[in-house]
Amino acid sequence: MNVSDGGISKEIEALRQTLRLLRSENGCSWDREQSMDDIISYLIDECYELLRAEKTGDREGIEEELGDVMLMVLFVHELLLEERETPLSEIVASVHRKIINRHPHVFGDAPALNREESVLRWEQIKRTEKRSRTLNGIMASVSPDLPPLRKALAIQKKAALIGFDWPDHHGALEKLGEEIVELEQAVSGGDRSKVKGEMGDLIFTAVNAARMLHVDPENALEITSNKFLDRFHTMEKLAERRGTPLEDMTLDEMESLWQESKDT
Repeated sequence: MNVSDGGISKEIEALRQTLRLLRSENGCSWDREQSMDDIISYLIDECYELLRAEKTGDREGIEEELGDVMLMVLFVHELLLEERETPLSEIVASVHRKIINRHPHVFGDAPALNREESVLRWEQIKRTEKRSRTLNGIMASVSPDLPPLRKALAIQKKAALIGFDWPDHHGALEKLGEEIVELEQAVSGGDRSKVKGEMGDLIFTAVNAARMLHVDPENALEITSNKFLDRFHTMEKLAERRGTPLEDMTLDEMESLWQESKDT
């Protein structure tokens, strides 16, 4: 399918002019007050909305949310231009060069026999690039602002790239069992700080097990959360038919409805 984007430059410039008007004295007070931190936060929100549209199979929603993401990206660039003159074309050209440089197995002579080798080569080149600007370690590129589950996953991937990893998923699952035992011991000891620490270890290990089983932990948790919501809504409907609100039921009665909701 040939889709022409010949008008993209014109549309970007038109949107840019609109943003500049909104930021001007004759524009909108809300837009004038926005900082880069504000807009980047909105960009993150829009990315999650884009993800939601994709997961629900809403193709029109994907187009709409992609537009919102592009708006926020351009807004961030406008705020950057207020501090330093870095053309958007230069930013795009820079990332284009980076992509080509990190794929020597495609654009050069370096071999990569499979996906794992491609990822390893990408990270090796990335570390070389980073080393020219910083003396920080292997974990330097892990953003401290990532959501906790995503941050844990990023840390584990970095460690795995240098071989600091389980040989297979069996070790991770075994460790998961050990962490459950340690959590139980901490609970029995009554030390809340230790309970919190062991719970963190358990969740971190669960993320590690998910990674080794090639399961995205955030996606898996999202699916389970939505499944719980659906079953809970069914429980509420069943309780309403019986004329007794859930909050007035015993735990055994609610458990019975829960089991019934699984078959509905």
